Amino acid sequence: MPEWWLEVVLPSTIFGLMLILWIIIPPKNNEDDFGSKIRSLIIKMVKK
Repeated sequence: MPEWWLEVVLPSTIFGLMLILWIIIPPKNNEDDFGSKIRSLIIKMVKK
């Protein structure tokens, strides 16, 4: 198995998990950020 795959998979996995956590964890009161916009977009798509 090539050694370079770990250098590609590990950062991609960490970034993906952090992005998911950033979207899932609710924001503080009166805080509007990009994660909140993504979260509200996903909620709107699921409710349709």
